[in-house]
Amino acid sequence: MTVINKIPPAAKWLEWTLLPWRNLFHDKRRTSISIAAVAFAIAIMFMELGFLNGLYDSQTGAAAFLRADLIMVSRAWHALTSRETFPRSRLEQLRGVQAVKAVYPIYIEDKFSLFRNSITGTRNNIRVIAFAPGNDIFQDDKMNVLSRALRQPLTVLFDWRSRRLFGPIGAETRTELADRAVTVVGTFDLGADYRYDGNVLVSADTLFQLFPNQNRDAVFLGLIQLHPGYSMTETMHQVNNRVGSDVQVVTKDELIAREKAIWQKTTAAGYIFEMGVAVGFIIGVFIIYQILYIEISDHLPQLATLKAIGNGNGYLMWLVLAQAALLTLLAFIPAVAITSVLYAILTATTGVVTRLTVFRVGVVLILTSSMCIAAGLLAVRRVIMLDPAELF
Repeated sequence: MTVINKIPPAAKWLEWTLLPWRNLFHDKRRTSISIAAVAFAIAIMFMELGFLNGLYDSQTGAAAFLRADLIMVSRAWHALTSRETFPRSRLEQLRGVQAVKAVYPIYIEDKFSLFRNSITGTRNNIRVIAFAPGNDIFQDDKMNVLSRALRQPLTVLFDWRSRRLFGPIGAETRTELADRAVTVVGTFDLGADYRYDGNVLVSADTLFQLFPNQNRDAVFLGLIQLHPGYSMTETMHQVNNRVGSDVQVVTKDELIAREKAIWQKTTAAGYIFEMGVAVGFIIGVFIIYQILYIEISDHLPQLATLKAIGNGNGYLMWLVLAQAALLTLLAFIPAVAITSVLYAILTATTGVVTRLTVFRVGVVLILTSSMCIAAGLLAVRRVIMLDPAELF
């Protein structure tokens, strides 16, 4: 470890910056192993956070996929994976509300919707989402144009992010849905989730052909689009007072937030992934602490010398914490690169989209910084308690 006999005031900050760097890289082999170990702990946090956000994103993906200001659901509605419906007449009641521009019923079938793999012949359940094609009900305008092809009977749009068990599906693929021959007229991008292995879009007319037991009056979601300039909150209260007590109208953001809360509070999955993030954090703290502890143990005489020549505890704390910060920063960069590759593999393998967003990188960076500070504060206690007289 570099020994400083005197730190001139003008060069103080330069030395305070260079010394932790030199201490960290005095043994490049050990430093490389240390960086790899810390990167491993950071990658654990990234992956657990990816699982957690993949859960929330996938479970709310269908709602986010649709274009609506307000959404009507059954009062008995529990989650987007439930089968609670409400009478279509409730949705039609809103056509007379001045703020309401249009209302659109959405139907769901997931119980008897066996989709045939055209290669292997196996049949697996898939979520069928039905609507009246030609209406602008999707966030993506290209999807609104593509959906018009569903006006042809017994045609479907296939979610190409569905799990591989459905086989390779492309435009003009002929297969079977609910034991009826259907033609795939295009693909879209939604993604599987923790309940459904895949999705197809069909017209409402095709849905009732494929599933005669389905009731046109039993609506799963009611999309409500407002004229520009009207308040969503005020309109929501107005329409809730207008419709019956068997339904409720919420904003799209509220529906998504409630769906996340359901999976977070009423299922084990959310707790498991949150616990995984916490475990990764604790592992990282102990890894960094062990690295710093070894460094301090190897250089106790040098640290004692620094303390003996007048450097206070503040400087020694800075020395240890700065070294911990450099270590975690150097480990964070390869951890992000590794995570991006793992996320891509996870998305391709499971069909559940796992996104590495700037916000999520920021969250892990904050956790990593906290991890660094916690480990540094644990390790620096030995330096503070150090008595130079005991070593010389």
